[in-house]
Amino acid sequence: MMRSDAENTPAKSRPVIKTCLCFIVFLSITLYMIPNLDQTSSTSIDSEAEILQLEQSSNDKDQAEFSGRHTPRNGQHMSESSHELFKKNLMFIKTHKCGTSTLVDVFYLFGVRRKLNFVMFPSSHQLELLNVEFKPLLAPRPGTVYNMQCQHGTFRPNIEHTIMPKETSLYSTIVRSPVSQFKSAFSFFGAEGKVKKKLGSQATIDELIANYLNSHPPPDDNHVTTSLIINSIANDLGWTSFSNRPELEGSTLQEKIDAFIQHLDNEMDFVMITDRMDESLVLLKEYLGWNITDIMYLNRMVSSKPKVTMSDETKAKILQYQVIDRQIFDHFNASFERHIDKIGREKVSSLVKQFREMREAFENKCFNKNKTVKGPYNSISWEITDYGKNVNVACTFLQTRDVILTKVITQLQLSQDYTVPINGSSKPYLLKPIVMKLQRDFANNADPV
Repeated sequence: MMRSDAENTPAKSRPVIKTCLCFIVFLSITLYMIPNLDQTSSTSIDSEAEILQLEQSSNDKDQAEFSGRHTPRNGQHMSESSHELFKKNLMFIKTHKCGTSTLVDVFYLFGVRRKLNFVMFPSSHQLELLNVEFKPLLAPRPGTVYNMQCQHGTFRPNIEHTIMPKETSLYSTIVRSPVSQFKSAFSFFGAEGKVKKKLGSQATIDELIANYLNSHPPPDDNHVTTSLIINSIANDLGWTSFSNRPELEGSTLQEKIDAFIQHLDNEMDFVMITDRMDESLVLLKEYLGWNITDIMYLNRMVSSKPKVTMSDETKAKILQYQVIDRQIFDHFNASFERHIDKIGREKVSSLVKQFREMREAFENKCFNKNKTVKGPYNSISWEITDYGKNVNVACTFLQTRDVILTKVITQLQLSQDYTVPINGSSKPYLLKPIVMKLQRDFANNADPV
């Protein structure tokens, strides 16, 4: 009988042959796997990236509850800004007669929908941060931080920095053309009416302003007027305390102004321009990573007064007295152009066009522009439609005065669960169903614009 090779092989050689066979099999498998090593490695890396992405998504969702950023809504992607100024929170210094009440309503709506924390005192519309140890702020919800500041109050950076660190907060304010800002303040704060009583109802606007300005000394190195009417933007931004710094003793007025503007330039990440409101909001949205629907505003009041034209001489006299505000405006109006260049002129132009079309459509849904109603301070506004009262209550919210909304925010923050005003029968409490619907619609991804 014939024997196999294995049977003919001596017993001592068999272990060696087995070892060789095992090695050949191992080598064959290894060589087969080599072409797939890159693919295997890539799969492993992709899986790790997916895990990190899921973790980041979860973190973003948690952060959305109390940060300036938010998750995409209504199929729109959040503007994931790559700009160096991108910050989560907003520290906004409200300046007088610069359209800030409109802006604050926008900020409040953004915050109420997301249950954000605002810097404010428990029972005051003003925010004078002289010493927060003696006048405690309304605390944020446990485990969270302040997300926004947007009430009236003089800018005091040494205190602001401790409340809203610059590392995580966008520092911003808004300025306005000094002539139009003066005219608005002159009328709103009653100076025009007082002078008219003195000069008579037939006095022209040029005569009224000349009389008022002549009652104040013109600016020089020894004195410059800052008030709610003259150089009020400088007053809001902390001119008085800054100009009295020891290191500025003996400086000329112009030297102090130059130093003040440099100081503001260092403090402010982005300064908006009232005269370019739509562009300002688009740029702000880019820096905060908001959606374009988050910056919708309403023209709450329809002017009932005929426009009055001032002479060039009067405008020049206003600019003479508005010596600080004029230079602040000129500086930040120029820097505004650089912000547009940073974002991209074509992109900003396209976004502004889109925003204006959306805002006009939104406003036409909110208001019946064929009917007006009287508002506070003898103002006149359009009537809110049924859509604005029942379907999209953001219309009603944005039509409410910021003084009232401040009380609503206070009640919400006091409740600690940030749901509805906690008690009372005044107007803030009557806004309870509106607040509830805003938050419910936002949570259900059904907040229409």
